[in-house]
Amino acid sequence: MSYHPQGQQPHDQYHHPQPRGGSALSVVVVVLGVVTLLGIAVAATLIVLGPTSPNTGAPDRIEVAAADLPAQEHNEAGARAAAQQVFDLYAAGSYGEFWDHWAAQSQTLMSRDDYVTMFEQCPQIAQNVRFTITSVTVNGDTAKVQANRLIAAFTYDFLYQGQAWRYVLPADQQKEYQSKTVDQIVQERRAAKLCGGQDAPQFTPLPAPTASTPPVAQEQAPPVGKVGETLTLKGLQPGVEVAVTLNRVIDNATSNNPYVKPKAGSRYVAVELTLKNVGQQVYTDSPSAGGALIDAEGQQHRPTFAEVTEGVAFSGLVTVNRGDARKGLILFEVPSTAKAVKLQFGVMFGQQKGEWTLS
Repeated sequence: MSYHPQGQQPHDQYHHPQPRGGSALSVVVVVLGVVTLLGIAVAATLIVLGPTSPNTGAPDRIEVAAADLPAQEHNEAGARAAAQQVFDLYAAGSYGEFWDHWAAQSQTLMSRDDYVTMFEQCPQIAQNVRFTITSVTVNGDTAKVQANRLIAAFTYDFLYQGQAWRYVLPADQQKEYQSKTVDQIVQERRAAKLCGGQDAPQFTPLPAPTASTPPVAQEQAPPVGKVGETLTLKGLQPGVEVAVTLNRVIDNATSNNPYVKPKAGSRYVAVELTLKNVGQQVYTDSPSAGGALIDAEGQQHRPTFAEVTEGVAFSGLVTVNRGDARKGLILFEVPSTAKAVKLQFGVMFGQQKGEWTLS
């Protein structure tokens, strides 16, 4: 995938690929009204697809044949749908599934386990921030997909291979994966403060209010509910307000796709939500990227993408007009022994997350 002239990539509280354009990113931070970002030129690099540093190490390349994927249409509509699925997987932190959608040649540059390990050791800075596709151009078996994320614009390459559209690693990432090990990449990114979590760029608190400066509103505790209850959540944009109802929890949900199943020792847990737009603006979001499942050990599980027999999962972007509603499932893959105890869900770019107890 080649970068758009003004391209950028993902960020911390929601994780994405890398960006550039410090001043624009700082505008986003100011809009959030929470902190002033230091080292923007560095952090901006983190808002695009796929961190500019993942990898595999040794000169001996892994010989792989891309895993089977469900057949997709060999046209613009098929490429667009495939690209959105791939971007959603990355945005949600489902790195193994994201790797599964790479072209075979890209997969030879880094193993699936190494790619997942890289993000475990160096989390992306902009997880859960969704990509919005702006254009798709198909030329034979190749497609160029332009997408926006936050304030950044990118161009990515896809290849039609094995009756499915597959993501092609950008040239700079291919070179890096060929020349460095995962440990080297992680160490370099940490040294440059390009990892989320503790290694993320530091933020300076807003100055204390003076007589001429209105006080900043105190952060409110997240609304809390139980299964069957509705919590109203606000988005970042004024007028975006969504009543979110947790209808039911399906433990050990059953895959209805023979090619997509939980790995050994894991199971699917699905939650069904109804999202009603009770605000004054149109609500557009990718619900699957907005949830997190917490188990009894305090471990947090990110959404995954699959099809189950118990209902229809939210897939990609939803647009909900005022007064309208959407219902769907969000799926999580968790260890078979894990007990799901809480669900957290927030409206994309929202200032708060609701939390539901599951038992």
